[in-house]
Amino acid sequence: MEQNDTKQQHYESVYRADRWAKRFITAGGYGIIVSILAILLFLVYQSLPLGQNASLKHLLSYPVTDTGNQVLLTGSDSYMEIFYTLDQAGRLNFYHISDGSLVLAEKLPLGEGEKLLSAARGSLGRDVFAAGSDSGRVITAEISMTAVFSDSGRVIVPSLDIEETWTAESAGDSIPNHIEQLAFVQNEDLSRFWAWKDHVGNIHLRIYDADDEETYQHTLQDYFQNLTVTAMTLSHGGDNFIAGTQSGDLFWFKLDDFESPELKDTWKSTQNAISSLQYLLGDQALVIGDNQGAVESWFPVRTPANWLKFTQIHRFESHPAPVTQIYTSSRNRNFLTVDNKGNVKLHYATTGQTELNFRASDFPIQAAGLTPKSNGIIAVDGQRQFTLFQLNDPHPESTFQGLFGKVWYEGYPQPEFVWQSTGGSDEFEPKLSLIPLIFGTLKGTLYAMLFSVPIAIMAAIYVSQFSPHWLARAIKPTVEIMAALPSVVIGFLAGLYFSPLFEEYLMGFLSVFIFLPVVFILAVLIWRMVPEHHRTRLKPGTELALLIPVVSLAIAISIWLGPTIEAVFFGANFQQWIFTNLGVTYETRNSLVVGFALGFAVIPIIFTMAEDALTNVPESLSSASLALGASRWQTVRRVILPAASGGIFAATMLGLGRAVGETMIVLMATGNTPILDLNPFNGFRAMSACIAVEIPEAPVGGTLYRVLFFTALLLFVFTFVINTVSSMIGERLRKKYARF
Repeated sequence: MEQNDTKQQHYESVYRADRWAKRFITAGGYGIIVSILAILLFLVYQSLPLGQNASLKHLLSYPVTDTGNQVLLTGSDSYMEIFYTLDQAGRLNFYHISDGSLVLAEKLPLGEGEKLLSAARGSLGRDVFAAGSDSGRVITAEISMTAVFSDSGRVIVPSLDIEETWTAESAGDSIPNHIEQLAFVQNEDLSRFWAWKDHVGNIHLRIYDADDEETYQHTLQDYFQNLTVTAMTLSHGGDNFIAGTQSGDLFWFKLDDFESPELKDTWKSTQNAISSLQYLLGDQALVIGDNQGAVESWFPVRTPANWLKFTQIHRFESHPAPVTQIYTSSRNRNFLTVDNKGNVKLHYATTGQTELNFRASDFPIQAAGLTPKSNGIIAVDGQRQFTLFQLNDPHPESTFQGLFGKVWYEGYPQPEFVWQSTGGSDEFEPKLSLIPLIFGTLKGTLYAMLFSVPIAIMAAIYVSQFSPHWLARAIKPTVEIMAALPSVVIGFLAGLYFSPLFEEYLMGFLSVFIFLPVVFILAVLIWRMVPEHHRTRLKPGTELALLIPVVSLAIAISIWLGPTIEAVFFGANFQQWIFTNLGVTYETRNSLVVGFALGFAVIPIIFTMAEDALTNVPESLSSASLALGASRWQTVRRVILPAASGGIFAATMLGLGRAVGETMIVLMATGNTPILDLNPFNGFRAMSACIAVEIPEAPVGGTLYRVLFFTALLLFVFTFVINTVSSMIGERLRKKYARF
């Protein structure tokens, strides 16, 4: 009785332990699922803002002046607390944006009855402007918005500094030299450039060289013959001047030589009159608006004859009325176009998208602009009504076309897939195409699988079907230990040791693919010449010992004859030969090096799973095949491999997933160059390596930051799909051959 009670207690104890083990295992399984879903949802959460369209919110509107003078310029400080207006009477008034109260009133030094006819803002980084009057005077000034911090908070203190005043030369008649149109820029060297059209239609150019403190003046009317100039602009660096005419012709002048402007090119963009011109940030792209409402972007493209020629890149959504004003962002390739009916459109030049289309006023817009941080739009209409819009457009680059399509970037001869997230200046145009990263990931995976799959599967076949048990017990744990080798160590050795070694003995390594099969075939022929009674004396497993000298001999012959082959067939320099004859460059850290290193890391996974699948094939199948007279290899090929095909496929796909997601080996063993080239002697940039390299420098919440998270999401999806497909196909294969 007591013994039965003891057994009963023991069974109950085991049952409780089983129940708790089941609960822990179940909780662990659900925990893994929840963790994976949490990672997926976090990646989606960080990536979703990339799909957010630009949005606009009307904040406030109120009148700012009771005079009938036209407003020529408006702008604001970077905190959107103060804005200003410059009117034809030369009054420069500063207002509080919140309530429209006057902060400061300044006046340009105009003469009695003198009136401003034109004005132009001259810098993206500083609020410098020039204004031209009906008496031929040009006044250059700078507006400052200084933030003063104290215990009571932040106060914006505006000021006006008159920098220069000069009078244009008379046209030689009794009418004063009116400055009808004006273009102005002050570059980083503080040199100033003015271009203007006088009342008789002549085009003039004035340049002040800050280095030599000299002034140059030119009349350009002879270049235009009988054409009427209707719009003009200067690049922000002052080295280009563009003029558009009534007939749609454009003239491009280079101003590198201050003493002699050069007409670089002329072209026709439209049959209509050019009504507005403006250079974008970076001084490459030119935005053209005509009197029919068309908006286009052009920039110079190098022709096969090595000439730079302006080429139309994008045509944006048209206005229903003539485009009269273009305003550019100081932060990216965004720009505003305004027509004479009060319609405003926001465009992004890189992708060619029109992001916003709205009506700013029921009256014509006299002056408008983007705020310094490009987070707001201000406008003053014909009724002197000031309007402020809040702009939310954090990721204009992240369109489907920008991430996955070909984009024609500034300075490129044609649309291309390019990844270049950072540059050397604020004028850099981000290039965030994911295609080079996806291609690089697949390229590295391809070379890794070409190296690892044959070796791993052949090794699994040998260990499971041909080797003696004592050898299998030694080989399998050894290969499995390889999986524990840190990938950073493999990448370190591949990048710093194997890459230079591979470059030094390049021809020798390539010759192995020729001499190894030849030597192996010769060894097999010699082995078959040995009498069978001598061959049968060898114990199982010793054939591997005979194979090692054969492989070593093939490698030795390849290394020995490599320099001779290179000298005879490739002019003693294989790298130079492939570049000269094939146009293929050789990089020290290339795809072959990565394929070897990454394949070394993938082999243990494929080998272990494939060997288990082959070993688990019922022995009765192989015994039946051998009993029917099939050889060992015929049994493996026709019976064992089909029966284990599901497990072998799953092993291969699992290795593929490991290769796709590998980071450190790819990061350290390649040049991380995001190029689209299957050339094995070039490097690449994989998605995982790109994330590791660039995420520490990506501003939190910025476009690059979001794109990197989106890249991680794609990588997650790739591996998930690969594992799912491998599981489904493996299961189907197992069911297919279950009849065995």
